[in-house]
Amino acid sequence: MKCPRCDANLADDTEVCNFCGQGLDMIHYARRMSNAYYNLGLEKARVRDLSGAVLVLKRSLEFNKCNTNARNLLGLIYNEMGETVAALSEWVLSRYLEPEDNRAEYYIGVVRRNQGALDTINQTIKKYNSALSAAKSGNEDLAVIQLKKVVSLNPKFVRAHQLLALLYMKASDYPKAVKCLKWVRKIDFNNTTTLRYMQEIGEKFTEPGKGRDNAARAYRQQPKKDTLANVRPVGAYKEEKRHWMPAVNVIIGIMIGLIVSFVLIRPTLKGNLASNNSESIAENNQMLSVKEAEISALQQERDQEKENADKLQKKLDEEKNTNKEKLEKSQKLLLAVKYYTDGDLMLAATTVNGYTEADFESEEEKALFQTVSKKLTSQDVRTLFEEGRNLFNTGKYDEAERLLTQVLSIEPENQDALYFMGRVYHQRGKKKTAKEYYQKVLDVDDTTGRAAEARSRISQLGE
Repeated sequence: MKCPRCDANLADDTEVCNFCGQGLDMIHYARRMSNAYYNLGLEKARVRDLSGAVLVLKRSLEFNKCNTNARNLLGLIYNEMGETVAALSEWVLSRYLEPEDNRAEYYIGVVRRNQGALDTINQTIKKYNSALSAAKSGNEDLAVIQLKKVVSLNPKFVRAHQLLALLYMKASDYPKAVKCLKWVRKIDFNNTTTLRYMQEIGEKFTEPGKGRDNAARAYRQQPKKDTLANVRPVGAYKEEKRHWMPAVNVIIGIMIGLIVSFVLIRPTLKGNLASNNSESIAENNQMLSVKEAEISALQQERDQEKENADKLQKKLDEEKNTNKEKLEKSQKLLLAVKYYTDGDLMLAATTVNGYTEADFESEEEKALFQTVSKKLTSQDVRTLFEEGRNLFNTGKYDEAERLLTQVLSIEPENQDALYFMGRVYHQRGKKKTAKEYYQKVLDVDDTTGRAAEARSRISQLGE
């Protein structure tokens, strides 16, 4: 932790600053309050009071913005409510505040690996905004259609379900509205907006299941009727005696029919059969030609579709790579904005160092880049180096490495920064990497004092 008066680095359990004598009771109080609110938010999240947990966790971060446990839990709750973009923002900030052994790294990796789900989330956000604009302009039918698509793509999007329920309420379609609100309560049981909508609906409709239950109950209470009441007995069965004359008549009729067929019908059938065979052969040949033409056309269509599919796959791969680069740029710009709002203008500028205004597409991103970017002077680089050296001297090698890396990104041949980067790796026991940085000091200029120190360090490492 840092002293609020002199900004000195102190141990977490320090009661009074060793440098300026500032009491640290308020800082410890703020941390205890932040942890208390975090525990309360965790209890609410476990019983699916997600909206209440969001309010409590935001209160926890107001007391201690570096409480990465509260920030990670807030991101998980946002993700459960369908707000994946807000969840990513919290996890990115958490990873910056605590780069090592942070669960946020795993959460970000899960979202990044599922690129298809990320694209679907982007589509749902756009469709939700479009539906909201349509609803505000009075086009409720279009808004309902778009919201149905949104909730089918992202069933956990609480705000989309609530807006759809509100539109159903306006159209007096209360059963559908209640169905949407019940689904939301499965995600966020104690959501204030959902409860207010259900209170507004009140007793304006009867649930469909109740009517059917009453009808079934009334049917079961009716007196049972005898199903055999209308059945009447029939007379006794009496078999008739068989006679041989019908069989003789049938045989005579068959013989007459055969004679007529042989004399009159058979020649006609033979001529028709020959004619039909010729016509059938011609028709078969024509059908064969047609089928061959259809097969050829289908093969050409299949080849064309395959070519189009290959082009589409190539385009999708290119867009995937482009979206990945855009996400990285947006994350760095988001971190730079955070540094800028915290008052660390120099760190904000180094975060977006290497980018230009043309690298960003939207006007909002360009405006943010112009705000946080600043052309660093040699004095700024010197100040950044001094901070990194002080962190090294206090044993905070990870933070020192981060600042020295920023210095080298601006001045790659800064001997001081190269030397202390070697010292960082030397202290960690990574002798090979440390030796490389000492050698870089000699490559820049082997006549300076830093070069002599680097040469001495190389001798200590056995070279």
